[in-house]
Amino acid sequence: MNKLILISLLAITFLSCDNKSKIEKLKNQIITLKKQNDSLGKITKWVENKYIFDSISFRQIPDYKNTHKINSVFREEFVFVGINFNRKSSVIVGDSISYKNGLKVINGTILEMKNGGFLNEIILKKKRNFYSGIIKSKNDFGKKFEATIRSGILTKKN
Repeated sequence: MNKLILISLLAITFLSCDNKSKIEKLKNQIITLKKQNDSLGKITKWVENKYIFDSISFRQIPDYKNTHKINSVFREEFVFVGINFNRKSSVIVGDSISYKNGLKVINGTILEMKNGGFLNEIILKKKRNFYSGIIKSKNDFGKKFEATIRSGILTKKN
């Protein structure tokens, strides 16, 4: 009976030592995971203050077939350079821009993205044709980009 108790005590001691080492390993893993989590939190906060690719540019490209004649259609393409195709970018054009109660386009149209660009068509009704707009780009992470545009198109005599 004494041998049985001795063997049982040795087994329990051995197992408890094994459990202590497992617990110590788990504690070390928790400390490591906390450090990783903290560093990921810092990276996420850093990314929230960045533009996608750290910068963004915008191009306005007129169609080479434009005639600039009165009553003709003037075509152009607005293109974001250095942006993902996440469908969270937009271009709105209209007659003018209002800054009262936030930025708004008067008589605005939201342009549809095709092949990475936003196509715009304007009928040239006057000698001087003007329009304004807002360009926006946002992503799940990083800063959003928003700017106003104003453009004018002169016509030629028919």
